Amino acid sequence: AILAQGPPPRASETGRLSILRRARQGPPGGASAKAAKSRQARSTAMFGCGACCRADDKLEEVRGDAPEVAQEVGDHMLAPPAKEVVAVEVAAVKVKEDAKSAKSQPKRNNKENRSKDGAKSADPKEKALEKQSVELQRKGDEAFARKDWPGAMAAYNEALDKNPKNAAAWAGRGGIKVRTGDAHNALADLDEAIRLDADNLFAWRDRAEARSRVGDVQGALADFDHKLRLAPADGRALLGRGELRLSQGDKEGAISDIQLAARLTYPGAAELLAKARRA
Repeated sequence: AILAQGPPPRASETGRLSILRRARQGPPGGASAKAAKSRQARSTAMFGCGACCRADDKLEEVRGDAPEVAQEVGDHMLAPPAKEVVAVEVAAVKVKEDAKSAKSQPKRNNKENRSKDGAKSADPKEKALEKQSVELQRKGDEAFARKDWPGAMAAYNEALDKNPKNAAAWAGRGGIKVRTGDAHNALADLDEAIRLDADNLFAWRDRAEARSRVGDVQGALADFDHKLRLAPADGRALLGRGELRLSQGDKEGAISDIQLAARLTYPGAAELLAKARRA
């Protein structure tokens, strides 16, 4: 019945300006909150919900003190359609519910969620083979230390059969080939060791020696330089680079390297130092 009567007549210009000023200033002494509660109570009593008044209050918060945005009809400032405001409220509630749901979810273990190619999710059989490979490689290292070249080579070969990605086994096998005069074939093993593990110190030093023996002087010097940047107190590498520098006519650089090796009491350093000084 109220809607059938239509909107009230437009007020005078003075009346409209007065309403705009009151809308901008707001009711004094907290009357706004009381008025909102009163409207909601009346709406609840009449329609059983109070949603319309809550929507109006929400619109006032969003609109702030910009009355020119609203539609002026007579002495009333009308809000945009209620369904738009309700949509805003629904979206806000959904965001809160999503946040609450996210907090309630149990934290996942990142280690358990690594990719299938990661080390933590490797196949159990593959893990067993890797373990066996490491054991065989250590067996080869022990034989290497005794200079048991055939025993060390056999152990390294078995280790690589179990796991071709065992960089230490490649380095050990290449090192044996360098020490037994097979520098050409040693290079392939040492290249693979460095490709799999760029921090393998023995592979860099032994590849430098292998390159030196096959005539790749610049490549050998580069490998010696890299090795000594990683481990400056390697007597074998210092002696090897010093000898190589001496062969290239770099007497000062050779003496510097060989003196350091001699201070480390590396075997053969004293004799080579005397030779460098006589050169």
